[in-house]
Amino acid sequence: MAERIHSPEGTARFCSILQARQRKDKAGKDQGDPKFEITLIFDEDTDLRAMKKAAQEVGIEKFGVKFPEMVKKGKYLWPFVDNADMVNDDDEPITGFENPGTKVKFKTKDKPGIVDGDAEPIMDKSEIYDGMRARVSCRPFAYDNESKGVAFFLINVQKLGDGDRLSGDPAAEDDFKPAKKASKGKGKSSEVDDLL
Repeated sequence: MAERIHSPEGTARFCSILQARQRKDKAGKDQGDPKFEITLIFDEDTDLRAMKKAAQEVGIEKFGVKFPEMVKKGKYLWPFVDNADMVNDDDEPITGFENPGTKVKFKTKDKPGIVDGDAEPIMDKSEIYDGMRARVSCRPFAYDNESKGVAFFLINVQKLGDGDRLSGDPAAEDDFKPAKKASKGKGKSSEVDDLL
């Protein structure tokens, strides 16, 4: 079994680490077991050599020395995807992948531990969102089923900071102004009561 490693810091995307996500096939039927997942988007200058080395080692161990060549030919899948390849049907960048860099997906059947920058457990679910800055502990593994390649098991997640929410929706505290206190006397409120 490959050793556990830590990823560099990246921006979280497709973040399903609080509740497992069920994959669907093209017909909309459940496919496989629900999984906890997170994708990290790494800036262009992020050093991913340690992760790539670990992934290549498990690929060669499983498939032999021709594994890197087979990845280049597109025969085997590689977990490192260039952001430039992340486009929609109109060939436009998908939100969150506009900048140069690399994306890597991490997944597991078991719920990962989630901590903050001080390694304290995060209890507030609103702290976890697409766009936060995070890193993960992970382990590369090789697979040979309908397709062949290398991927990463997710072990734990550490949130390192806040970022722009990539869902497009603001945080609740940014969405509303403080509410005015309701008047205690009669007036407009009694008109509303009459309608109810």
